[in-house]
Amino acid sequence: MKRLIYLLIISLCFANCKHQISRIGYTNNTKSSTYVNRNITIKKFEIIPDSVATKIGTIKLSDSGFSNSCSEEDAIVILKREGCALNADFINITKETKPNRESNCYRCRADYYKFKK
Repeated sequence: MKRLIYLLIISLCFANCKHQISRIGYTNNTKSSTYVNRNITIKKFEIIPDSVATKIGTIKLSDSGFSNSCSEEDAIVILKREGCALNADFINITKETKPNRESNCYRCRADYYKFKK
């Protein structure tokens, strides 16, 4: 019985869990839509005037508690996948936290934008 418990604990520690995703102002349509994986520009800490672009949604990537596959590169893949599904023109990262003693995950908050025509 003890071996089974130890095996369960070890498997939880090495589970391939990813970022916890919170979507604000939009719903997940990555699975239901056929989107093209295109290269979306990612900016950091830019101030975007309302006359240039319209914010169409916000995403927050955080640590799920058992995450071990949550690097900055993994986050960029998630941000771009969601941006493609939303047909966003660019992404602006507004907050980021690098891995530290509290979490080994890269965490961020980003806004999706469409250029005004």
